[in-house]
Amino acid sequence: MKNSKKYIAMMLSAAFSLNIAAVASAAPTPEQLDALRAEIKELRQVLKVEKAKHKYQKAKDVERSKEWNVHGDIRTKYAKVDHEDVFTQRFRVSVEHPVGDTMRFKGRWAVMNNNEYGLTTSHSDALFRPNGANVYSYAYPDYKAADNNWISDAYVEMDRVFGSTLTVGRFGHTFGATGFWSDAEASGGIDGVKASFDLRGGKDNITIGYANFAPTQEYPKYVGGATTAKDSYDKNVVGGAAPYYFSKGIGDALFITGKHQFDDKSTVYASWLHQYKTANKNALMTSELMGTPIYDDNQDPPVLVSGPNFPWDGAKHDLWSIGFKHKFGDTVTLLGDYMQNRCFNAHQDATYISLRYRGADIQQKGSFGLNLDYSRVGSPYSRKNSAGTEYFSILAGNKLSSDMTLVADNINAFVFGFQWVPGKNIFIEGKQSFNTKFTDTGDKAPDYTSLSVSTKF
Repeated sequence: MKNSKKYIAMMLSAAFSLNIAAVASAAPTPEQLDALRAEIKELRQVLKVEKAKHKYQKAKDVERSKEWNVHGDIRTKYAKVDHEDVFTQRFRVSVEHPVGDTMRFKGRWAVMNNNEYGLTTSHSDALFRPNGANVYSYAYPDYKAADNNWISDAYVEMDRVFGSTLTVGRFGHTFGATGFWSDAEASGGIDGVKASFDLRGGKDNITIGYANFAPTQEYPKYVGGATTAKDSYDKNVVGGAAPYYFSKGIGDALFITGKHQFDDKSTVYASWLHQYKTANKNALMTSELMGTPIYDDNQDPPVLVSGPNFPWDGAKHDLWSIGFKHKFGDTVTLLGDYMQNRCFNAHQDATYISLRYRGADIQQKGSFGLNLDYSRVGSPYSRKNSAGTEYFSILAGNKLSSDMTLVADNINAFVFGFQWVPGKNIFIEGKQSFNTKFTDTGDKAPDYTSLSVSTKF
């Protein structure tokens, strides 16, 4: 802008100088005076436009510096499985901020992440310290960090990077049509980078990424010598601990997802994920599976000093899926996904199908939706060795699944759901499973009931 002002000033000075020189040598004609007046008027107009542009840009810069869009949501949920019921709460705060013209920062903090009423992070940690014993909190190295509150999203999104939208940081990502395995809106927690290429005006998409999925993975239950997770590391339990998993399900992995829209009604989806590095291991385990552990009680935490070692061959999870979405008119949509996980020369399958009518919009009072879903997830496949039995799951302990879906290992079920918005920013949702069975045996399994109320601010 400074250069523009200098340029205009020089032009004005030159114009006056030339015309003064002309006057000194000879009297100007009326035509010359009219041309000079027109030139001066035009230069003044240019200067006026430049000043206006400078004022606008300055205001825009001030406005951009204040563009911190902070919002959030609160949910209270009642859930019941068999004869056990619980009330939980979720409170999330999100922030968005532009960084330049083609970059954005986005973050989300789950202040209370599906907490039971009355429990805090400290209290939950104490659940792993029965009778004051100072043992169980150290079973999981990141137990407290992964418990009730966490930073689910913290990433920078950049446009037009080699023709893609590049995302770097902690983000969420949707796999498939239903998001039954992973849904970006439900949860973030994927640490890495991804490049998303939109084709045909966004009708088609290919996304390639490499990330650590460990933050999205919960430590699973333990079996062998104990009946609960907290007891499995008790030195007094006969038989010691044989892990249900050795570590969280998925660590560093390469993933590719894509979609292709045939027309306005039909779209197909595909995805592939290959794990390269295991996630965090249990703090009381080494990289090898242990037999009956022996601890040094004089150290805090107790230190594992001996035990038979059985090497783990480090096989990795390998997931792929295919899905579809088809619209029947403007109100009915059918979605479906099939996924398979291969590991240790075995595999586990999962299928999720959802028939949906209309759909509730939290911004639109009176909107509602109904859905009838069917899910079938195989039982975790296993491998036996001298220390016990290891189980590997297609869900891999993940907490990424869409809020609309209901999936669990070894469960075959139908689910009826509804969504209703009685007032703007008030969202009521309910789910009820029925004809629920264990996949491996076909026996009756406990049904699931839930009712939640959400609001945004």
